[in-house]
Amino acid sequence: MQNKFIINKDFNPWILRVVLKRNWYYPLLALFGCFLIAFIYLRYTKPIYESALTLQLDNTDQAKDLLDLENVNTKNDNLSSEVELLKSQLLFERAVKKLSLDVSLYSKGQILTEEKYLGSSFNVQPYSLKDSSLINLPINILKDGNGLKLEYLKNGSSKSYPFKPNKTFKTEDFEIVVKIPNTSLFMKELESNELYFTFNSISSLTNRLLGNLTVIPLDYEAKTIQISYKSYNANLSHDIVTAVTNAFFEFDNELKRKGSQNVLDFIDKQLDSLSGDLKNSKDSLMQFQRDSNLPDPDQASVNYSENIDKLQDQLFEIEEELSVLRLVNTKLKNDPNRLEIYRLIPEMLGRSFEVSLSNQIKELYSLLERREDLLFEVTEENSEVKAINNKIQLKIQSIRRSVSVIEERLSGNFKMLNGKIGNIEGKFYALPQQKMEFSRLKNIQELNEKYYTLLTEKKVQFSISNAGFTSTNRILSKAQVNGVPSSPNRRFTYSVFIFLGLVLGLFILFIKYIRFDEINDEDDLRKLLPPATSTIGIVPLVNFDSEYSQILVFDEPKSILSEAMRNIRSNLNFIDPQAKTIAVTSTISGEGKTFVVLNLGGILALSGKKVVIVDLDLRKPKIHHGFKQEIGKGVSSIIIGDATIEQCIRQTKNENLNFITAGPLPPNPSELLLSKSFYDMIDELKTKYDIVLFDNPPIGIVSDGVHLLSKVDIPIYIFKAQYSRRNFVQVIRELYDNNRIQKLNVILNGVKKSNSGLYGYGYGYGSGYYEDSKDSKKRKRKNK
Repeated sequence: MQNKFIINKDFNPWILRVVLKRNWYYPLLALFGCFLIAFIYLRYTKPIYESALTLQLDNTDQAKDLLDLENVNTKNDNLSSEVELLKSQLLFERAVKKLSLDVSLYSKGQILTEEKYLGSSFNVQPYSLKDSSLINLPINILKDGNGLKLEYLKNGSSKSYPFKPNKTFKTEDFEIVVKIPNTSLFMKELESNELYFTFNSISSLTNRLLGNLTVIPLDYEAKTIQISYKSYNANLSHDIVTAVTNAFFEFDNELKRKGSQNVLDFIDKQLDSLSGDLKNSKDSLMQFQRDSNLPDPDQASVNYSENIDKLQDQLFEIEEELSVLRLVNTKLKNDPNRLEIYRLIPEMLGRSFEVSLSNQIKELYSLLERREDLLFEVTEENSEVKAINNKIQLKIQSIRRSVSVIEERLSGNFKMLNGKIGNIEGKFYALPQQKMEFSRLKNIQELNEKYYTLLTEKKVQFSISNAGFTSTNRILSKAQVNGVPSSPNRRFTYSVFIFLGLVLGLFILFIKYIRFDEINDEDDLRKLLPPATSTIGIVPLVNFDSEYSQILVFDEPKSILSEAMRNIRSNLNFIDPQAKTIAVTSTISGEGKTFVVLNLGGILALSGKKVVIVDLDLRKPKIHHGFKQEIGKGVSSIIIGDATIEQCIRQTKNENLNFITAGPLPPNPSELLLSKSFYDMIDELKTKYDIVLFDNPPIGIVSDGVHLLSKVDIPIYIFKAQYSRRNFVQVIRELYDNNRIQKLNVILNGVKKSNSGLYGYGYGYGSGYYEDSKDSKKRKRKNK
């Protein structure tokens, strides 16, 4: 038989009622279980207390508007660096040092160990710890008669020292004072709990406590940060949050002071250095100016250029005057006429020799003019003409001598000017190198002066800015000592666990519903059966105290059970009025096939038919128990030839009803039920009785009775309401699919009837499972 679960996908109110009726207690159990878990969790979970404060970071720079200078301590809008600083081990260690947590105090109960802080009945003040190996090792405080003692392990060996409270106590390892303000309170706590303390190192304590610190930015625009801490002690949480905040303020102020002082020290150091560099650069420039006689290279260049231009202008003038003098000499070499001499006069205008030569030229011109006038009247031989010619020659000689003198003077001046121009040009050509050196020295001086002036201004500005910069970091909401634990939250915990219990209970009901695979009623069964299968009746559920199936129809012929059996008998007549063999089987033990066989046989016998019930369950026979007889010889004896049918037939209290037990349990029941002797036995019984009723073994477990089902006139298959699984129907489908049975009739056993009328007697019956009888226990049964 295949073990397949059938999932209920459709809503069925009947199934829901059945599931709720059978499993109503699961949600209650789930609720109770979850409530109990919540109670135990809250009872034995150490409460965690949280303390938090809100911090706003800001600063005021009053000098910014005055100087238009951003102070170096001004923070940007990104709070990430501040959050990381608040979460850092550096800052947390500073905070822990201020809390004086050199010693941790503990009270150990039967289940929980509580770390005391400020609320302890004793306190330990350490003066010195000589052996660092005792760090984090428990040092127990125990009773020692009427006194107290300290006990601890060191290097594997136990050490114990008596001590007196509130007095200095020295050992080779440490020096402490155990303060006990209230002796009676301390002794009461010591009797109920184990008290001990440990020495702490700041680094290990920081590592242990830091993980419970939470720092988160609340609002980047408002620059607000929330600092919270969780611990098993409300006072410790409050003090750590406060200490971290104070450490942050102090560290922030230290950084600001240190930053400001570093800037001022740097400026002073740079000013000292630049002061010497500026003096040296000024001295170097002055020495260069003295050595090069060059006060200002730019002005010197202009002067040199102007002097050269002036000298070149003078030189040009001299060249022009020399040209005029050469022209005069040229004109005077030959016999000059009045017109040529007259043309020389304009050439001498503005010349340096204008005065000295122009008069002589004019006199010569006058002489030439007079001679020309005379020649119109006289000849060359005239004495007066000769006299004038002599004067003209003398004047020409005089002019030429003057020209020679002037020309010599001008030539000297020309050479002198050329020399000056060459000298000045030499200085001018050397000027770029000097100018570069001057510029270098000047630049060094100006750069030093610039830096010196800039640093001086910055020093003044920074001093004013630093004086006007103030930090306005403030606490918006102070940390409180919260006596209500943040975890576990009792109301939330109970709500969650109750909700989980409710969900779990509903989930169980849901699983029970969707996996509800019992056959409920006749309609439910018909929906599952193959179309060729017919349902011939139902057997009501009756209760009685017995381990085995019993015949009830003899004692109560008018009961609902008897009426149901009569209805089945009538349906059998409709199926085959001439039927002589009927085989009853089921899927597994406990579905009530033996009960149906006994009572169906009883009803048939009451109708006047001669009936024999044959127990074919050769593995676990039960028919003889229904008649309260020993098993004795039976079917197995007949088949193997150990007894005859007459020897095995047994009489009941109804003369029409006989039965044959299974007989001794054989080792090969399958082979016996397939043998020819078995079918010979059936043929003989058919001649002796009107109906032969077989109690077949469950075919869902063994296949012994399958072959017989295909041979009898009416095969009957038993299901039990609210017991048989829906996948049991798969056995019938397999029988049809394999063409082993063409027609099968089904009876639904154990159906609860709400309208049972007056005939619903409170009988009960039981049947064991398909197991060894020695393992079965007697218990109250239903018609299973």
